[in-house]
Amino acid sequence: MPYRTMLFMKFRLLVLSTLLLTLGLSAACHGENADDNVDQKVKASTLIAVNQPAPDFTCQTTDGKNLRLSTLKGKVVLLYFFSATNLSSLTDLRNLENEIFQKLRDKDHFRIIAIGRDYQREELVKLGGELKLSFPLVADPQQEIYRRYFTGYVPRTVLIRSDGTIAHQMSGSSYGYILKLQSLLAHELTVKAP
Repeated sequence: MPYRTMLFMKFRLLVLSTLLLTLGLSAACHGENADDNVDQKVKASTLIAVNQPAPDFTCQTTDGKNLRLSTLKGKVVLLYFFSATNLSSLTDLRNLENEIFQKLRDKDHFRIIAIGRDYQREELVKLGGELKLSFPLVADPQQEIYRRYFTGYVPRTVLIRSDGTIAHQMSGSSYGYILKLQSLLAHELTVKAP
């Protein structure tokens, strides 16, 4: 199936899912604030906490390199989990490229890894080329990496300190999210590695 056709089908699925989710949340809330209910569900689906060690994983990046997270100790690592079912992720990936990676690419003690939940490696190679991304993407077709961190909801971002502990994690996306990431990264990149 051509990639554009597949992307259009995923977009239609996203629109339908969003509509059903909106209707379901409205019915389920019965007077509760829908945002509070979603926030509670996002929190309940989060398996990690600030200051705990980041769960380790191994993977292969779209540029063919094998990677183990624990070998990046001494570096500040930004993990970005995304999915084809959330089209805002594509905008986030472009913003991460332009507003984060390009500004920090010369820092030896910084890495960004974008993990595509439910993607195959070949799909991500194509997506990375279409979006002109310079940072590595990682396919997570069975959600093996994702499930070490979360049980639901994307996009998700995890900022890992140079000592391997989690400095910050957040869900959702917006341009304000990129500004917050820039501020958090500026702080973490000035902290000396252990």
